[in-house]
Amino acid sequence: MLQATVESLLNYALLSLGIEKAQYKVDIPPKLELGDYATNAAILAARQLKKNPFELAQIISDKVKELDKEKLFSKIEIAKPGFINFFFNESFIQQSTAEIIAKDHAWGQGTRGKGQGSRILLEFVSANPTGPLHVGHGRWAVVGDCIARILKAAGYKVESEFYVNNIGNQVEKLWASVEAARAGQPTPENGYGGAYIKEVKGDNKEAVLQFILGEQKETLGKLGVRFDRFFNESELHEKGEVKEAVSRLEQRHKTIVEGGAIWFKSMEMGDDKNRVLVREDGNPTYLAADLAYHLDKFSRGYDRLINIWGTDHHGYVKRLKAAVEAMGLPAENLEIIIGQLVTLYRGNEPVRMSKRTGEMVTLQEVIEEIGADATRFFFAASDVNSHLDFDLELAKKQSSENPVYYVQYAHARICSIIKKAEGQGARGKGQEDLSGLTEPAERELMLKLLSFPDVVESAARLRHPHRITEYGKEVATVFHHFYEKCRVLGNPARLALVDASRITLRNVLELLGINAPEAM
Repeated sequence: MLQATVESLLNYALLSLGIEKAQYKVDIPPKLELGDYATNAAILAARQLKKNPFELAQIISDKVKELDKEKLFSKIEIAKPGFINFFFNESFIQQSTAEIIAKDHAWGQGTRGKGQGSRILLEFVSANPTGPLHVGHGRWAVVGDCIARILKAAGYKVESEFYVNNIGNQVEKLWASVEAARAGQPTPENGYGGAYIKEVKGDNKEAVLQFILGEQKETLGKLGVRFDRFFNESELHEKGEVKEAVSRLEQRHKTIVEGGAIWFKSMEMGDDKNRVLVREDGNPTYLAADLAYHLDKFSRGYDRLINIWGTDHHGYVKRLKAAVEAMGLPAENLEIIIGQLVTLYRGNEPVRMSKRTGEMVTLQEVIEEIGADATRFFFAASDVNSHLDFDLELAKKQSSENPVYYVQYAHARICSIIKKAEGQGARGKGQEDLSGLTEPAERELMLKLLSFPDVVESAARLRHPHRITEYGKEVATVFHHFYEKCRVLGNPARLALVDASRITLRNVLELLGINAPEAM
């Protein structure tokens, strides 16, 4: 909200100087004396306009002051070599804080995604229906679900989808493995030998697939992850879309026939070798089906496709995008996020095996041990592009060391304060005079709360749920500092600020799909 306000005025000021698409940053300075927000806009624009950055900063500053009809800033200062520092008026901060209470559940939501180009199809998890979900699937499930929530909060229309590979070689191996286990025979070569195979139910291949998929859905449900649609690969074959995808490439002269097989000429598009689309026996490959799936997605009218894949798909991204482009589809509207691996720890000791089965630790076991809230927070708390070290013992601690406990406790503490105030008949109605909130700790908390919409917008644009977890921890820290410095009970303005903090933390936790407890 505050950052967006600064950026809006800067854009108008730069436009008046002939700069239409300005590239600059607006950040919160490391020191309070440097302002509430600062920008390097003048430094970056100086070369383009062939001006001294310090002098240009003054010109931009004067233009912003001229545009600031509502007098939002108490002052704007210039710092060498050309930074512009903005100080918001106390009255504007106070009035904006009152809006938090008025907006309630809508606080933090934006309009960036409204209008054209707003329909997004988000595909994630898409695990093969051949066994239980592992912790890697869990991380991608949480990240995908949080991205969907954040994009919706930013104003986008988002639908989520799980792609089910319900035909093909892996399905045949699964059924052969189940039959062998039931007959007391060894696991077939390259088959599935996990202990879960003996627990699978169903008297035919399709029933077994549905059983395993049902188990996956149940686990995801416990994690609070639900999909708008489960899309079966078999649908593509039934509708002839796999043949259509191959035909599109053939019509665009992007295929060759060698050894009785049809190949995609991917080397022409930067791949290290050409790739098989249809084998000699006439059966399509995984690539052909995947192209058909993306053809189907685009045909449904989405403006943007976002896929979240496991790290083992890293080398597949460029190939798929090249093939999508070769089919005549807008590959620039296909975005692929590669989720990184998860390593489980108990303190300093890595956890590689399940105590229950002596095999991999499943997502279900992690949820049962530490709960859905902790699982979601830890999976969302680091950049999806980085490896995650997940300490199960830390996730169970009921102390400030545990980040999810720390944030939830802050919300519960706030609810306790409000309940106590209500017991004294002092609950605010959102119409309090906040002009008395001038203490440094009060101002710091208000500024932190008012940055929430900017954090949501940034997290949506970058697809970074960890920005929301980090913000939640920051709000909790700033609130605890405020409460230590300022007596709340008996002060209606401060009680209103406490309520604004409650609303913000609750909305943060809702974006993460985590409970906001009123007592702990």
